Amino acid sequence: MEQKPAPNKWWILLRWLVPLGLIGFLLSQIQWDEILPLLSRVSWTSLLASALAFLLSQFIIAVRWQYLLRLQDIRIPLTRLTWLVLVGAFASNFLPTTVGGDVVKMAAVVQGQPKRAVAVASVAADRLFNLAAMFFWLPSALTLGWWSPLLETGAASSSALTRMPFVEKTWSRVKRVFEAGRAWFTSPRTVMVALIWSWLSIGASFVSFWIVTTALGISVTFWQAAGVAVISYFAALLPISVNGLGLMEGSVTALLVTQGASLEQGVAAAVLIRFVTLAVSLLGGVRLLWHRELLADARREL
Repeated sequence: MEQKPAPNKWWILLRWLVPLGLIGFLLSQIQWDEILPLLSRVSWTSLLASALAFLLSQFIIAVRWQYLLRLQDIRIPLTRLTWLVLVGAFASNFLPTTVGGDVVKMAAVVQGQPKRAVAVASVAADRLFNLAAMFFWLPSALTLGWWSPLLETGAASSSALTRMPFVEKTWSRVKRVFEAGRAWFTSPRTVMVALIWSWLSIGASFVSFWIVTTALGISVTFWQAAGVAVISYFAALLPISVNGLGLMEGSVTALLVTQGASLEQGVAAAVLIRFVTLAVSLLGGVRLLWHRELLADARREL
């Protein structure tokens, strides 16, 4: 097996040290005698409602994915696609340094498909539509009051992301299969329908976040919660941590504090929303136990 160059190893180490440092800093600033009662006041009913809202967002992603596949005459049951979305979420959350969630989905969706290039392209197209729809949620940041510097941070993170070597490598792969899915981007109706599904799935995930903030007694409207979530999403795109770990928690905390939450409430909200997303993705992990060959297939795609 070819030995990885040293810079890659150092970069992987850095992507773990940055989030651990950020999380450690946050935890050192809070008053534990205040945050523990905050967490205890959150009912299991609220956590379940938040988890169901996030699960709904994953289901809508599967509906969008099935729509794109059917346009290319690829018929895959919605149930299987939903499981693949959850498996991909699990891989992204728990296997970030080895196999990405999208790669696992690509390896799974091509099984038994004669149109392999189209099936692979559908995963990339699905991701692009999700990213595009996230921009349509940016106006919610207007409700935060002082949003301009944060928007610039999000734009800077996106720009930095595109210059990273691993992104360039991924983009070159996407371009090789892009021609197979050209119809998805040249049909106005297809673009509109895909964006609507994307907007709805993102909205459901923001509802999940809003439920958590409400349960913690943070007085923000849904649109303010959406503004915090969308800016945190773009901040987490900075490729200096694994899966946005630390960056998401830090940005959520800082933004909620600007909206009147205490530091302890902000940290609690960030921790709980991470807990909810991880808990839902564990469903995909359970499914992966019966399909371990997907990881081997995905590693061959790297």
